[in-house]
Amino acid sequence: MTTSNQNQALNLAAANNAAQQNFPAEDLNCSVGACPARQAEVFIVPTRYALAEQPAEHTCLQPDTTPQSHPMALRRLRTGYLYLWHHEGPLRRYAVAADGLLTEQALDDEDSQPMQGQAAGIALNKQYDAWLLYSEIPLPAEARKRLTDVPGERRARMRHIALTQVAHSLKATHCPPFDNADQVLAELLPEVREKALAHDHTRNGAAHREGVDALGQRMMENPSSENVQTYVNARIWLAERERASARHPEAAQHGPGEWSAVAWDIPATDAWLNRARREGAELHAVFVALDDDLGVLRDLNHEQERLEAGHENWIADNNLRQSVGGFIRSLIREDGGEVANLLNYRYRDRDIQLTPDQGETILASQRRLDELFKEESRINQERGRRYSHTQADAELARVHAEVAATTAPVRGFIPIELHGEVEYVVREYRKEKVANLAGGRANAQVAEHIDLERMDAWLDQEAPAHYRQVEQRHQALYADRDRFLPRHASGTWFVDYDDPAHQRWLDELADACLSAQCSRQQGADQFADYVRSDDPGSLRLVFHAWSPSLEAAVNSSNRLNELAAALSLDNLADTRAALGKTLDEAALRALERLADDVEGYWAGAISRLGAALLAGKTQAGLASQWMGLLLVARFGQDSRLVRGLENGVEVWRLLGEKADALQQWTRNTAQAIRSGNAAGVLQSPAVQNSGGLLPLAALLLNALNASNYASQADLLEGEGAQRRAEHLSATLFAAAALTAVVQNWMIIGKGIEEIGRNATIAPTLTLFGGIVGLLSFGAAGAELISLQKQIENTQSRVDPWLDIRRLAVTGQVAVYGAQTLLGLGLTGMRLANRIDTPTAIRRFRLGMGPLNLLLLGLGGLYLYAWSRQSTPLQNYLAGCCWSRGRAYKRESLAAEQQVAEFEQLLALLYKPRLGLRTESVRIAGTLGDTVTQDGIAALTVDLPGADPDSVQLELALSGNPTPASVRIFGEGTRGTPTDLGATWLGDSRCTWIPAGEGQGLRLSGSFARPLTRASLRLRYHSPVALLAGLENVIGGPRGLAYTLGPSGLLTDGEVIELRADDPTPELDRVTPHRLDGTEYLQPKDSA
Repeated sequence: MTTSNQNQALNLAAANNAAQQNFPAEDLNCSVGACPARQAEVFIVPTRYALAEQPAEHTCLQPDTTPQSHPMALRRLRTGYLYLWHHEGPLRRYAVAADGLLTEQALDDEDSQPMQGQAAGIALNKQYDAWLLYSEIPLPAEARKRLTDVPGERRARMRHIALTQVAHSLKATHCPPFDNADQVLAELLPEVREKALAHDHTRNGAAHREGVDALGQRMMENPSSENVQTYVNARIWLAERERASARHPEAAQHGPGEWSAVAWDIPATDAWLNRARREGAELHAVFVALDDDLGVLRDLNHEQERLEAGHENWIADNNLRQSVGGFIRSLIREDGGEVANLLNYRYRDRDIQLTPDQGETILASQRRLDELFKEESRINQERGRRYSHTQADAELARVHAEVAATTAPVRGFIPIELHGEVEYVVREYRKEKVANLAGGRANAQVAEHIDLERMDAWLDQEAPAHYRQVEQRHQALYADRDRFLPRHASGTWFVDYDDPAHQRWLDELADACLSAQCSRQQGADQFADYVRSDDPGSLRLVFHAWSPSLEAAVNSSNRLNELAAALSLDNLADTRAALGKTLDEAALRALERLADDVEGYWAGAISRLGAALLAGKTQAGLASQWMGLLLVARFGQDSRLVRGLENGVEVWRLLGEKADALQQWTRNTAQAIRSGNAAGVLQSPAVQNSGGLLPLAALLLNALNASNYASQADLLEGEGAQRRAEHLSATLFAAAALTAVVQNWMIIGKGIEEIGRNATIAPTLTLFGGIVGLLSFGAAGAELISLQKQIENTQSRVDPWLDIRRLAVTGQVAVYGAQTLLGLGLTGMRLANRIDTPTAIRRFRLGMGPLNLLLLGLGGLYLYAWSRQSTPLQNYLAGCCWSRGRAYKRESLAAEQQVAEFEQLLALLYKPRLGLRTESVRIAGTLGDTVTQDGIAALTVDLPGADPDSVQLELALSGNPTPASVRIFGEGTRGTPTDLGATWLGDSRCTWIPAGEGQGLRLSGSFARPLTRASLRLRYHSPVALLAGLENVIGGPRGLAYTLGPSGLLTDGEVIELRADDPTPELDRVTPHRLDGTEYLQPKDSA
């Protein structure tokens, strides 16, 4: 069968359906038609009022409460029990299975929930009214007796079903007709159904199409009427979903009812509805809507859990965007709080405490002063032209008066003697912001690297919109909690608080209804007010371990004191005996049950409701709501409660092994949280004999580089691969430069054209040219390896100019290789007497012409790329999540990537700075002479952003004190490695970093004996990370390691930051010292 055959089958099926629709149907509105309720019985289908996506607009539906977060409609009953009283009884019980169907049971049957039921509804005599009740658990015998014996109890607890009115009007209050299912059932409302189909098609559309195609293939192979009809139905079914998906693209991400504690299942609801339709047969059927306040509370709590989890996921996904965006704005935007903090730090000795509002006042004054000063300059320039002298003086007087008025508010809180200095500081602050936006190479160049338009749109619109949506949703959910929490007694009125089974159900109910109650302070206050009310609902007793006896005891001051006294007794048996005088035995057993299940539902709910417990504290003494928790802790954790006096104040403490350990951990955590003649040079004989200035300059620079790397290697405990490559490259370039100088000295200075005698003669130019090329080839190769390592170790974006440097060096390797082959090849040919010296020299110069041009170009490219290479801050901005290359992608960042990028930002902001002071030291020689060398006399460590209340630093320091005399055997003048951390810290002093150098703490100290070298490791916890409760250490888990030397080229001493692959065996052996604001890191100065 072809596609045309398939279409014909579809057309035939459509015509068949249309023909069937034309058969006459019974007109229910006809006055002579049969009454739908003509049978003696009416078929009722129990349902419940539940939160929905769309409102069920039917006059029969009249829920007692209108929620704010969702409209209401009907849904299938949840698993539980349905109780029926019809006419004069008796009371009947039905179990509600997981599929929503009913199974009749005996009243005293055990609590058992079948997975499948037997009936969708119940047929009842329409001449007598009925009463229905839904409950999550079976009713106890006493509650059943009250419902049986007391009509008033039935009226109060059960839903009245006016069957007589249904028989007359075909409907009644809470009883809409069964034929209106698509108007009253939440899952089957037309728009909701379409959204559900659209969501299902988005997730499973491909599988659905494959299934339909398979049916089509089977139909073509066997075109029986059954296969044709099956395929037609499947095609119609698929087309319905495709149309729904096209109409509701917004449903692709979230399906309807995902917020509900009971999953929405449209196929299951359809099956249940069809089952009810078949069972009702000829009987008139109506839905019966029952109250299910516990179900509403469960839905509210489930949505609040999902909302908070979704918000936390959003924060996790966008935390980096917020942090980096805030940092970028701090680079370019003026902020009053930042100005206030800057001035407060600079003038802390003057006890100036400016507020962010005052900082904004200073900035506003500065902006207006800029305008006034420009106006003043313009008036002076127009004097004698546009303005006469008199007019100019008048205009200037006006400007000066406005200047005074503009500065008056600032003078109100800035001392007059500091006003000029403050103006200068703020002016420089504002200049820095402008320079960061579009400044030169030394500035951040934010406008060049950052997509400011997208960043500002996200920070100003998208992120605030998300927070508003979350807050508005929480407000609506809390409003509904406020409505339904006092109503939940309708589902717990029958509880037997002495029954452990009922207690366990209440544990689960509290966890399901209250776990998200305190996700906001509003919810904590709301529940604290509720538990202090006299509401009959059982959840009010959650803090009292479901014991009315305990509630009565804690509401009496005398009995509360008796409970507190019993808790302070040493022996647990004595405590239980004392409690037995105040509480009944059932209450004690309930407390012991909870104490034996510290990982259960009740303990989880109490931990989530802790904010409400705190909100319930009193000004003096114990809050009555705390007693249940303290009693359970006494039975389960052996923690005694004692009362004492400290400094005349009554205090309460928990004693016991576990309580003591908890308090010690708390103390430790709190402590940690606070816790140049150019002409003369050019005419120098040395320069002339070296073939000009360039080879000598190359020699000097490369020799200096080689010397620097050699001195570093001498200081370091070991070298990593990158540092070894850098060292080798510098050494080989120095050797190549030295060889070039020797070559020029021999050719130009001495006029030596050939080297050797008799038959073994080599041209000087080609020989040395080949050697220079060989050494340069090796040096460039080593530098290429170093650059490759640097690129591989880059944690974020690779600077494109660094990559260009790598390409330039790659070209140099090739050119130097060609020079080596040219020089050494011609030298070999001369040694073999295949060519003469002039020919070799001529060919070498001819070949070196283009090679020199290539080297010149590659060298220029290398130098240009090196000069254009970004600063660390520029490189970070060019590769961050708001960079022009990434912002438009809106990529989802993995947690590891966010942490790595955030740690790079923290390192840029809070990386410690080191300073050294060196001095000359005389050492006694072995022959009665003295040796003088430099030594490190003092060390300074700056901790940016550190504050005594929130600083943590781990410091490890080793060094080689200068020996008293030269030792021929052993370390010579270098000294012996020594652990110096404790001695240096003992003599160190903590001060504030001077305002001109930043903000934070400075730790400085001298060494008893100057050091020939030192190694230092710092594990500095970022202040921002500490405030956020994170353990980020600047530089990674091992922190930052440095090697310190006394001989710096342009600075006092040399500080070498070690790379991750540099070995530090000596430093790893010394003792690290943990410092915080309680001891070492307390500034001793006030300026």
